[in-house]
Amino acid sequence: MTAQINDTFRYRNREYAVAGISEGELFDPSLLGLNPAGTCTACWRGYQAVFALSGSRLVLDALHVNLVKLGEGYEREEGPLINGVKPGEIGGEYDFLNNHYEGLDYHLEYTGGLLLADGFIWELYVHMGYHPAWKYERVVELIFDAGILKNEFDRSEQMAEIRQRFLELQAEDDSSRMPTEDEIARFVERAFDRSYRM
Repeated sequence: MTAQINDTFRYRNREYAVAGISEGELFDPSLLGLNPAGTCTACWRGYQAVFALSGSRLVLDALHVNLVKLGEGYEREEGPLINGVKPGEIGGEYDFLNNHYEGLDYHLEYTGGLLLADGFIWELYVHMGYHPAWKYERVVELIFDAGILKNEFDRSEQMAEIRQRFLELQAEDDSSRMPTEDEIARFVERAFDRSYRM
C-alpha cells in the first residue's frame, strides 16, 4: 500500500495539505459527471482536488483527475467543461492524472471544519493512506458555514501535544508482538480516514 496524494488548499500564499475534514467530503467528482479511475497506488480514488478561497467563499480551484474510456487499457477520456474550463492533458507533477483543470472557481457549500497542514515531519512517514494533522509542524483550522469562511484557529500547539503523546505511547509499546488481523484492519481504515471531530 502507498501513502496517498493529499488534496491541497491554497491559503495565504501557501499550499497546505488537507489533513482533516470534520463533515463528510468537501468535493464529490460524481456530482460533475466524473468517474475517476485509480491507475496509480498513490491515488486510489483517481483525482486530486485543490481548494482555495475566493474572498471568503470556499471554492474548488483546480482538479487533476484520471478519466479513461470504457474497455481495455487506459486510453484517456477528455473530461467535460467545468465552470467554463476545459481540461488540459498535461499538468504538473502528477502526470498519471490525465485531465487538469485550473482556475475553476467552483463554489462549494461545505459546512464544517478543515485542518490545513504544512511542514510534514518526515520521521513520522508511513507508507499508507493519508497522514493526520499531528504529523505536521503547522496546522490551521478553518470553519465554514454554507461555504463561507467564519473562523480560523492556529492548531499547531495542540497537534504538537498529540504528537508528543503518540510518540510516548509508541515508545512504551511492545513492538515484539505481532498485530492481530483486527488491529491491522483498523490501522488501514484509519490511514484512509481524514475525518476529525470539532
